Amino acid sequence: MEYFRIKQDPECLEAVVIPDAIKQIDRRYVTPEEADRIEDVTVFRLDGTDYPEFIDILDRQLFLVSSQLKEVFGLYVPKLKYKIVIVANSEKGLVNTYHLPIFAPVDCLSEQSVMTPDKKNVRKLVLKQSLLGRKAIFKVQHDFENIIIARLDAAESMLRRNLRGIKMVRVELD
Repeated sequence: MEYFRIKQDPECLEAVVIPDAIKQIDRRYVTPEEADRIEDVTVFRLDGTDYPEFIDILDRQLFLVSSQLKEVFGLYVPKLKYKIVIVANSEKGLVNTYHLPIFAPVDCLSEQSVMTPDKKNVRKLVLKQSLLGRKAIFKVQHDFENIIIARLDAAESMLRRNLRGIKMVRVELD
């Protein structure tokens, strides 16, 4: 089986950036066990004079998906819980809703993965295939980085839709 890391396309230079998102939502609480510590709806105010592009995936501080991408996730992980994140600039009339998926992290990072010296980022991602089971979309256990993986069929389903700002990178398995 093939797997792909799904992430925000770095070529989307005009993508919305949420200032200090992790000050309002602590990343440590984005787990099924701690999710009750996160508000059901969080509003982030956008500042600045530009008009950002609201793409379908944001992963700079938190992993957020659009409503359309949430529907695709629902096809493959129907019991996945979400928190709502509203991004708004009332002066410009800009409002968009994103969803924060609450994944149970899967400890499947292989020893063959290559980390940065400070262990905060994964330079080369390798997953232990024996620990993946039949999961279609899941989060890899990592303290500093949002690593979301999609099985081939789920990745193809995302590609068939007109989603913007998503990059998929094939993942090595051992």
